[in-house]
Amino acid sequence: MTHSRSQIPAGGGTHATWFSRFRESFRVFLSKPLNAVSLSLTLLLCLVAILAPLLAPYAYDAVDVAKGLTPPSQENLLGTDTAGRDILSRLLYGARLSLQIAIATVAFGMVVGVTIGAVAGYFGGWVDEILMRIIEVFMAVPGIVMALALVAVMGPSIPSIILALSIRRITQFARVSRGAVLTVKAMDYVAACHAMGMSHPRIIFLHILPNCMGPLIVLSSVLIGNVILTESALSFLGMGIQEPTPSIGTMIASGNEFLTFAPWISLFPGFFLLLVMLGFNLLGDGLRDHLDPRDGNLS
Repeated sequence: MTHSRSQIPAGGGTHATWFSRFRESFRVFLSKPLNAVSLSLTLLLCLVAILAPLLAPYAYDAVDVAKGLTPPSQENLLGTDTAGRDILSRLLYGARLSLQIAIATVAFGMVVGVTIGAVAGYFGGWVDEILMRIIEVFMAVPGIVMALALVAVMGPSIPSIILALSIRRITQFARVSRGAVLTVKAMDYVAACHAMGMSHPRIIFLHILPNCMGPLIVLSSVLIGNVILTESALSFLGMGIQEPTPSIGTMIASGNEFLTFAPWISLFPGFFLLLVMLGFNLLGDGLRDHLDPRDGNLS
């Protein structure tokens, strides 16, 4: 889609036209079974995480040593861990916290990264060279190594985890937004904006970036699952969420030594993490294909 906001006709029917086009586009997206399944799975997982306080049968930190390592039963649907804590309750609260961290990380990475990428792509020249060289320096370091180093320096708190995970997201959003801006800024309507004397910030944020949202939406959906996986990896290594606060990674790590006779401690959190990654990655693939103008889904 390459139409600026200034090209949208004014009048009372604007919102109705926009809504009807969105509804038709959404219907086309759901017409593919894999898209419908991935969207349903993602929404279900998010709903379960949001409603964790209502769905959890026990408090996540309720200890009952006498019930330690209890296998799945009617009383504890997913069993208990070594301290007798209900795995289902801890998994629900852990998913809730992981989702909150992922959304905050992706949102922060998008705001900062898109701004950097848009400025670099729009102005080009030495501005582009300096900003992109800085981005490439950060991209040269593996994401998990950078996150481990930052958390080790700042301490394993939720704000430090979000900041550590955001660095790599900033670089990813910067590269994608820069490429999109380079394409869009060559359009005729951008030249018309310059001829009308519009300021650079207005052209970038009101006329160019709205037409670059397709790849950014796709990247966001994929990165939410990726951030949840990385946060779980940090917790698995002991540098993420600390006990007694539940985390998917911590739950998987705590069951490693009991896999032979109490596999449910790690099995259920691992399966939930698999579903999260599967849902968000399939949703991202579906959005990428749907938002590609070459497929004719958008008009």
